[in-house]
This record gives sequence, C-alpha cells and structure tokens, in this order.
Amino acid sequence: MAERNDLRFFVEAIAPGSTPAGKAVAQRRAVLFDTVNRLGNPNFMLWLDELEEGASPPASARLRKNLRRWLAELDPDAPWEADAAPTHRWEHDGWAVTFRAVPKKPEARGTRLNDRAIGVYGHTGVGFIDEAPAIKKALAAKHHEYGDLGAPFIIAVGTYIHDRDRWHSGNAMYGHVAVQIGEAPDGSMVTREVRQPDGYFGTPPEWANRHVSGVLLVNQLMPYYVQRAETTLWRHPNPFHELPEAVGLPGATLSLADSTLVEDSAPTSADQFFGLTDPWPPGEAWPDDE
Repeated sequence: MAERNDLRFFVEAIAPGSTPAGKAVAQRRAVLFDTVNRLGNPNFMLWLDELEEGASPPASARLRKNLRRWLAELDPDAPWEADAAPTHRWEHDGWAVTFRAVPKKPEARGTRLNDRAIGVYGHTGVGFIDEAPAIKKALAAKHHEYGDLGAPFIIAVGTYIHDRDRWHSGNAMYGHVAVQIGEAPDGSMVTREVRQPDGYFGTPPEWANRHVSGVLLVNQLMPYYVQRAETTLWRHPNPFHELPEAVGLPGATLSLADSTLVEDSAPTSADQFFGLTDPWPPGEAWPDDE
C-alpha cells in the first residue's frame, strides 16, 4: 500500500517468466553458445546456421575440439561468399549444429580478450512477435487475488520487450489495432484504424476489469541502469476507484480520451525519482586493473 496524506493506492507486481522446462532448454542452449564463443580462433568468426537442441547439456570439450580442428584446415584469405561459405555440421547426443566460417578482416585477426566466436545467430526463423497475450496472461494471474480493496489498485508488470514504441502494451490494454475498409458516398474506398475488442480494459460501454485502476508496465528493467527502464502507467478508462491525478511514479502516464491515447506532458524521470547522479552509475566503466 502506498499512502500520502489522504491519498492511498495498492500495487501488486508480477514478472512473467518461463516455465521450468523452458528455463532448462535456455540453460542448455546457453552452455552451447558459451562453449562456441570461447573458441578464441584468430582468423574466423562463425555464422550459426542451424540448431537442433538435445535433451542434455552439449559435450563442450568435444564440440570445441571439433570446431578448432575444422577451422585450422581453412584458409582465411580464400575467396568467400555467404552462399558458398565453408560449412561444418556437428552432431552428438541429440544435438545437431551447423556453422559457416566467416573470415575476419586481416586487420582484425588475432586473438583478443573476450572476442566472441559467434558473429551471426542465424538459426532462428523470421516471425511476427506479439507480446500482448503474455501481458494479458500476467494480468489475469493477479487481478482476482484480492477483490475490492476500497481504493485504487495497480498491477505492475515487468517485461523485456525489445520494441519501445508501446505497440504491444497498447494492444494489450485497449485491443489490437485493425484496419476497417468501407465505401464512401461517392463510391470510393476508405479505411480507418479501429481496435479489436480483445483488450484487457475492454471496450466502451462494456469496460472489463474495472477493479484494476491502472497497469504499470516496467520494460527492460536492469539493476545496472534502472533509470533507463521504460515505465508506463496505463490508466483504466472507467475504474471503480479512480487513481489520483498525480500518482507520483516515474515514467509516462497514458489515458484514453474519445478513443485517443493521451500522454501526460511532464512525466517524472527515473533519475529524478530515485535521486540518481548524471551519469549513473558513476565512475569509469570496466577500468583497467593496474
């Protein structure tokens, strides 16, 4: 519960995560990436082309030895084209990985500290990413926990969405944007953007989840640069308990007015909110040991 003078509201936080099985897969994949990245080859970097994951961690020493032997047989000065690049496939215990060898520029050759071997992660296909369902699923896991608290209620959701244009969160709160095609009186075709009725807050006049006064989305929060996290408070258009006009949280506040998103004009920055110096963290990054 947050309270100041005669104002108060409640905040419940959730950070959607992977399932235990998903985490185990990610950990095994991380072992493979780390194994390959520590090759330390002075002449080549690698293009990861295909990846089939095994049910147990990969044999790191065997894989590293195999790749070093293959790369030692290649000439970094030979003509190179992406479609005809030297390839190598490693298979063991359910793992199957295909690499392409990419020669480094002559001036970049040589083993450097922390020089990663994988230069291109090309093993995943191109797909359309929509984070709105994950956001709504996280909200659904929390919005029935308490019932009516008799005061404004905010659900804070921690996310890590690469896009920072609020497209995903806008779709999650107010419905996915679609294009409606119609015919004008003169016979011409006209289009306009409309929102689908699949948003967490619902659509007028049948608003949904009115006991949740707002959703606070905190995107890309990291302990070493908390001030850079994208923080957005999405107000419910018609809640049972209205949030105060000035909630006092850092970041932007958005509300819906006549089907139009309106953002407050003077948001508080995280630097101001937490009293951080500029720049922060202070001091030199990764200073050389002397």
